Amino acid sequence: MTPPETMQVEISILDRAYKVSCAPEHRDLLQEAAQEFDRRMRDVRSRSSGVGPERAAVMAGLNATYEMLEQKAASTWDVTDVKHKIKELEAQLDRCFFEQESLF
Repeated sequence: MTPPETMQVEISILDRAYKVSCAPEHRDLLQEAAQEFDRRMRDVRSRSSGVGPERAAVMAGLNATYEMLEQKAASTWDVTDVKHKIKELEAQLDRCFFEQESLF
């Protein structure tokens, strides 16, 4: 089995360069993620004086994870509830079709 193809991508976070391996098709998204993470770290450091890079990374990561979980919770839906609503709509459509057929 052939190992998946990877490439080295250089990213910059707080003016430090890092080399990261990734699949070629993930390169653009990785660079975008690095830019967003750098922006978040700079934001943390600008709001709190004397914050070192390690603490800024933890706070930026924690904030990003919180936002992700918040969006995930807001977008969840109950499959059972959706199935029940679909069955109600099907029954309503059946009644409509039956009423239409009885008109002719």
